[in-house]
Formats: sequence, structure tokens, C-alpha cells
Amino acid sequence: MSLFVAGRSILHPHQLSTLGQRVLFLLDGGVQWVRWAIASGMHRYQFGDEGSLLDAVQQGLHGARMAWLPQAGLQIGPITLLSLGQEDIDTLCRIEAGDDDPPLRLRFQDLLSRHALLTNTALQGFRPFLAGIGVADAPLFQQLDFHESLALCHLASEQATARASDGTRAEAAGFALANARRPIEFCDYYRFYRTAPHTADDAEERQLDATHTLHLLLPHLFEMLDRLQLTHLPAPGEVEQAINATLASGRTVGFSRISLAAQQLSIGLPPARLAEQAVVEHARCRMRNAQALLGGRRVNSGRLGQDGASMRCLIEGADGHAVVQVEDNSITLARYSPTRGDDAGEATVGDQARQPTAAPAQPDPPSSSPPSPTGARAVSV
Repeated sequence: MSLFVAGRSILHPHQLSTLGQRVLFLLDGGVQWVRWAIASGMHRYQFGDEGSLLDAVQQGLHGARMAWLPQAGLQIGPITLLSLGQEDIDTLCRIEAGDDDPPLRLRFQDLLSRHALLTNTALQGFRPFLAGIGVADAPLFQQLDFHESLALCHLASEQATARASDGTRAEAAGFALANARRPIEFCDYYRFYRTAPHTADDAEERQLDATHTLHLLLPHLFEMLDRLQLTHLPAPGEVEQAINATLASGRTVGFSRISLAAQQLSIGLPPARLAEQAVVEHARCRMRNAQALLGGRRVNSGRLGQDGASMRCLIEGADGHAVVQVEDNSITLARYSPTRGDDAGEATVGDQARQPTAAPAQPDPPSSSPPSPTGARAVSV
């Protein structure tokens, strides 16, 4: 007896739930590893639940949080797979088994739409947008991971319906490229420029005005980058409890990066070159209002990210709405608006690029055995 899930000894993969078995089938080598772990006399592998088992199998065998489904062309985390439900998992299993009939493909497209999932092909949808604003060949975009591609897809989708001339978009792109040090920061600074209160008729003057405002803001935003650190990916109810406890202690729920803080807190500035004190007070006022909203409302809903390791939660009231982002086991403010509808910067929800995190160290298995998944408690026997 070497494999335990939720305190129960697993003697055969069929003892897992039907849904768990189907997800395990989608993880390359997953079934084989579970069989090996069951028969292993070297360690006891203990997992709190099936999600922990599946996540650990994926990371342990492949060194990546997201599984690759080659027939579907989809990267997706095991935890997210579990959240889809039996019917959708059956659809994916049939596709991965080689079934390609038209009705099945229609169900697959519906699955993607309902769960806001993007295939690798869809993740390249931002390329025409970058070409249209003249930055497709910029070195910043030549090496992108999944989450950076996702961020650019959100920006491209948002801008497809935005009213702006090609010249204004090119200006925003130039400004963003000059200030960004990561692709996700390009998205923030592009939106910053698009929502900046421009009054000048000349493009160069508009660039100078935006740069002036940004340089006034940045030194005062360090205090707005505080994040809530947790030990696990929480449920929406736990997010609410953590936020309330943090605010009660006098701390704030801050942003995950300074470029996002600048973009979100500059919204609504009047169309004039303000003095530093006025710009900073505007940002602090927005931040205070955001904290008041977070502390006075319940978390309405949460959506698990495609990676299975992140979540977005909506908090809404008559006095506005906010979105908090949970990733890398920390909670940050992704967006704030004083209205119930969308204001400028709408695509900041859900497009946060994640930094890769190291898997916890595990005991080395014997050289003749397959690798152990991360996340299990391995106890030598």
C-alpha cells in the first residue's frame, strides 16, 4: 500500500473517481505512474485530494504545470480539467483518442467558449494586432510564454472594438515599448497611454505629457504593491476572508506590478498637466476607494485560470466593482472601477502574466525508477 488519496489507500487506478480517471488518462504517462506508485515498495505517496494527485503527476513527470493535449492543441492545468465536468472531459478524451467528427468539434468549440480557454492557435491571435501597430518585430515579443501570449490576446481583443486612429495606436505602442520591460507591462503602458488625458494636438507633445504623468506617479506607487500571501490556491470564500483580515489589520490589497498600478490609478485624471501633488492625490484617492469597495462587499464569483493555479474573483457593488487576482498563492488587485459597468482599461481582468515558480523539492527516487511527482508526501518504508 504505497499510494494514498485523502487518507484512503489506492490499490488500483479504478478506485479514483470516474472524472479523476479521465483526467489522469489525459496526462501523458499519468496512468503508468499511478500504477508504478501503487506497486512501489520504496515510498508512500500521500495526497490530500485527487486534484493534488493529478497536479503533482503532471508537474513531476513533465516539469510543467500545464498539460499539453496535442490533438486538441490545448495547454491546460489538471485542476482546470477537473473543474470542467464529466461531459466536457469526455469530449476532450474523444478528441485525444483521434475522434474528429464534426459534431464533436462543435462541442469542443463550445467547451472552449464556455470555459474561456484558448488553444495554442488562438493564442497567436494577437499577431495581426502587433503588426497593425507597428511593433510585431520588436525584440520584446520574440520570446513569449503562455501567459504573456494570453495577455496580448486580451489586449488585441479589447482594442479590436476600441475607437482609435491608427496614428493614436502607433503612439500608444511606441510609448508602451519605451517603458515596458516585460510583455505584460507593454499591455499596461499601452492602456495607460490610451486612457491618458491628452490635450495636445501634436503627437510628440502627447508622448511628453504621458511620460510626465507616468514619471510623477511611479515613485509614489511602491506603497500600493502589497500582496496577501497564502499557502494554497483558495476558494472564493477564503479570498473574502483573507481580504477582510488584511484590511482589518491596516494593510492594503495592492497590485501585482507597478505598471498595472500606474495604469489603473491614473484613470480619470483631468485633461491638464497637473502638479505632482494633484496627480499623486488622485491615485491615492482611487486606491482608497478600491480598498473601501473590497472591504464592504462579498466576493460574487471566481473563475479558475486555464493553468489551474490562478483565479479571478469579482467584487461588485452599487459604488463600483473590482477584480482580484489569485496567483502564486497570493492575492492582488487586478482592477478597480467606480462604476458597475466597464471604464477604460477593461481588459486588465484576467490577463496577468504569471512568473514561473519552482516546484517543491522532493526526495530523489532510486535511479532505476521513474521520477516521483512533486507535491506528494513521500515517506520511505
